[in-house]
Amino acid sequence: MRPRALAELVARDLQRSVRTFSVAALGIAVGIATLSFFLALSQGLKEVVLGRIFPNDRVEVIPPESSVGAALSIFTRARPPGITAEQVEALRRVPGVRDVLPKMRLAFPSSGRGGRPLLPRDIGVAELLADGVDPSLVRPDLSSGARFEDPEGRSSRRPCAADAECPADERCDFPSIPRAGQPPPPGLCQAPIPVVVSPYLIEVFDGAIAPAHGLPRIGRLLAGRAEGMVFEWDLGRAGLGNAAQGTPRRTHGVLVGVSPRAVELGLTVPLPVARRLNREYAGDDAAALYSSAVVFLEDPARMTDVSFAVRDQRLAIRASGAEQMGLLIKVLTLILLFTSVVAVVIAALNIAHAFGRLIAERRGELGLLRALGASQRDLQALVLVQAASLGLVSTLAGLGLARLAAFACDRLAAGGLPAFPFKPEHWFVFSLRDVLGAVLFGVGACVLSALAPAWRASRVEPAEALSSGV
Repeated sequence: MRPRALAELVARDLQRSVRTFSVAALGIAVGIATLSFFLALSQGLKEVVLGRIFPNDRVEVIPPESSVGAALSIFTRARPPGITAEQVEALRRVPGVRDVLPKMRLAFPSSGRGGRPLLPRDIGVAELLADGVDPSLVRPDLSSGARFEDPEGRSSRRPCAADAECPADERCDFPSIPRAGQPPPPGLCQAPIPVVVSPYLIEVFDGAIAPAHGLPRIGRLLAGRAEGMVFEWDLGRAGLGNAAQGTPRRTHGVLVGVSPRAVELGLTVPLPVARRLNREYAGDDAAALYSSAVVFLEDPARMTDVSFAVRDQRLAIRASGAEQMGLLIKVLTLILLFTSVVAVVIAALNIAHAFGRLIAERRGELGLLRALGASQRDLQALVLVQAASLGLVSTLAGLGLARLAAFACDRLAAGGLPAFPFKPEHWFVFSLRDVLGAVLFGVGACVLSALAPAWRASRVEPAEALSSGV
């Protein structure tokens, strides 16, 4: 049978059988819509949870006792736990490791105050956390003119009593923290310490801090306008006490950019700055040891191998929750997809039943086709192409329903859900792979359901069918 004649017969039979196949086609469309909807939702959640909140391509390596020891060492003279430079180099040589980002946390209390001109008023932070990283690690994320380096050597150190007496790019730092109502002590003009913040911190500020304090949300785009914002930074003194050594003093910091490699909750400063300040306020041990190291993986599948190598270095991996969240998303997705697959299978069984009934009703037509020269393969192709066409139309309709449902849910979430950290603009991701998989599944289910009816149609004998008068 020629393709054109086959197509005409398929179109004619489907048009005649609209009522017969309508319920089954609707079942296929609803099943595919549900399947695509949950697949897209799963991909969207993975993109947010495992891509932005809990990235699964990295792990943070810490000393085994750092969870308690590092916190206590800020306010005591105990030697802080840490990671040596030799251990960092050993981690870089581990197979499957793409990069290692060592961090040196400021091992002493500090506080800060600032926010203008991005915010309507200055805000204070009683406990300001900061980590030092190698400048080369965040420099690619900064603008070409940003200077992320220790400013100690390029400061004029001119005597001053106020910022107005210093060059435009410097501020008046004081050797002690001025007391309220008293004139500040004589200071020196110093270039502010460059700091970088993480997109994670901006998300947390917009979703939790800003609504709680009646402040405007800044967003990542607006955060770029804050580059060059200077804030006061009190070193060696915070709400929980003073540093174990050194004299608390007031300096300044300046925001130079946003980088995903920055510490999630806090400020990121150049490593030489962290080392210098730790030596001043916490001692030589704090200036020699790293507080943690972020290990970037070439492939998330190498996580197990890297974990064993980390334990061989007598280090630990800080639990991020990525594994638990990934497993939870996978289990929920499998449950919902199983429900969708069952719906498609039931609809396919209805299609098989409908084809069986049509073949019984049209035995005379099938016998006439055989008498006119149609082969058994032609009749099988006729039924299977009808099933494939029905499956394709139903699947495309289901994909359209899934898109409409996803669009409606995105609009409802945008207007009905309050702002929270990492609230996505779009909750659904329709990947090409999932769309093609849904099409193949829908068409394949219909074709498989029509195999038995197609075989029965091909077994119709012309003489018997025509003599029966059907």
